[in-house]
Amino acid sequence: PMDAVPSLVTVAVASASGLSGAEIGAACHTFLQSVSLERAGDEKQLRQEAERLKADKILSAEEIAALDFPALASFWQSELGRRIRAQAKQVRRELAFTARLTPAEIAQLTSTPANPELEGEFIVVQGVADLVVLLPAEIWLLDFKTDHFSLEELPEKIKEYAPQLKLYAAALSRIYQRSVKESWLHFLALQRSVALPALTHATV
Repeated sequence: PMDAVPSLVTVAVASASGLSGAEIGAACHTFLQSVSLERAGDEKQLRQEAERLKADKILSAEEIAALDFPALASFWQSELGRRIRAQAKQVRRELAFTARLTPAEIAQLTSTPANPELEGEFIVVQGVADLVVLLPAEIWLLDFKTDHFSLEELPEKIKEYAPQLKLYAAALSRIYQRSVKESWLHFLALQRSVALPALTHATV
């Protein structure tokens, strides 16, 4: 077997605090992983959650200062954010997974040619999903992006990130034996969620 580990380098603008773009992205993901969904209703609650995380030594004051609270509040106040919060007990964040897919499946999901030399082999897909809602009959999957770029660049960014999310959806569908009915890329800086088409082939 061959190992394939989809990876993503998040890029964000540097802040006055001196944190690098990667460090800001990491702080944002840590906050999104740790924030109480019951305390994510508005910007005031999110800032209170940040203070709790600082007290618990999960985030530093410097990292909190670099967070974009209006953008974070915009997501959790959106229709999608409210839907997710309503399913709080089924939400899993930073969900690690490992699944086996065939080279043909990988090729179909990523829209790349299959390598005929790998016929009969399998590929191990490993990753960590930002947010997964595990419902009894279906799965929702969401990936947060912390990049800063112009609105004109959004179509290219969607094209860049969609294959990874499709791989994640296929892997989770196989592991949990239920379809990923809905999946999204959420671009925090643009305050925009983009729904991706459901997988049209069997993955379970």
